[in-house]
Amino acid sequence: MSTPSQPSVPLDDDFYHESNARIIYIPVIVFLVICPLVVGTRVWSRIGSGGRLGADDFTVLAALGFALASGGIMLAACHYGYGRHVIILSASDKYQAFKYFYLCQVTYKACINLTKASILLLYLRIFSNTRWLRWACRFILTTVVLYCIASVTATIFQCTPVTKAFNKSLKGTCINNGQFWFANAGFSIATDVIILTLPMPLVYALQVPRVQKAALIMVFALGVFVVITSCLRVTTIDIQATTPDQTYDISSTMWTIIEMNVAIICACLPQIRPLIVKWFPRLMPSYHSGSRERSDKREASAGSSLPTSYTTNKGRARLEEGKWTRMNNNSMAQNGANRLNVRKGDSGSEEYMLQDEKGIQIHKTVQYTVEYSADGKANQHPGVIV
Repeated sequence: MSTPSQPSVPLDDDFYHESNARIIYIPVIVFLVICPLVVGTRVWSRIGSGGRLGADDFTVLAALGFALASGGIMLAACHYGYGRHVIILSASDKYQAFKYFYLCQVTYKACINLTKASILLLYLRIFSNTRWLRWACRFILTTVVLYCIASVTATIFQCTPVTKAFNKSLKGTCINNGQFWFANAGFSIATDVIILTLPMPLVYALQVPRVQKAALIMVFALGVFVVITSCLRVTTIDIQATTPDQTYDISSTMWTIIEMNVAIICACLPQIRPLIVKWFPRLMPSYHSGSRERSDKREASAGSSLPTSYTTNKGRARLEEGKWTRMNNNSMAQNGANRLNVRKGDSGSEEYMLQDEKGIQIHKTVQYTVEYSADGKANQHPGVIV
């Protein structure tokens, strides 16, 4: 691909000092703090609850590594003049700026596809008993992995010789970067939409209260933010691909950095939602049977003495341990209800794994409200936190 001719402009003082580097610095620095914090919280949540890191966790860690590398690479590019007008850069600075931009193209494609793979591996972990979803995830995962290898290879060898990609003075040929970037964006948006909608039928079919169902759908639908950033990036691709001022018109690079980091954050939020519920209960409240609680309170107020309510939740001591009667799998299956597998958490709480007839498994923590009346009988009012 031929190099665009440099613009003929008067080189006044303002022109020399103009720079768009700030639109690179700001997102890089912001996500340099947020992304490691979110991924670290995900890992801590998994290990802290007694679990082990899975393939989805290791994949998102690899994606984080490429995202951080992309941020560092672009900071180095800005140091050599990326963000300033190309006509005022020296030959050596221009060479370094284009070289780091070339490297960022490679790390971006690796990062965004590893993030997609991490989400698909998470689906395989959660919905492992649903056959059609398992095969769909495997097919899409294979497609994403093969495309990642192909796109990274095409990016590395976009020019012949390879160094012509960042040394425009060399003789040789290059692919049409504009068409390649548009094709890559189209694949990315298409796979994002498929991954976003894939688990929705199963989540919608869950026999759980509407509040919980809406919360689950919202968690899995967070990927819509990635689609939005990808679409915004598409609107800037043609500008950076055709501009004669290649180091100054860099809005597409800004959206590239935002897209890969937002994708990582959205991939981690479903895993850290239990911590958000625990730390900010008002932000994401758990479901309670309000009408039943109100009726119980009215009955209690008519008695001779007021009942005392006790609530057990994760991290608190269980009251009257061993006195509760649990419904086992067989009795619940006879009633046509969801099956529940019970295990004790590290802190003495009870965690349940919900599995309906379609094979959907969702881990839940059960919360009990216990009321003691004057005759010494105890009433339980369970609520569920996903």
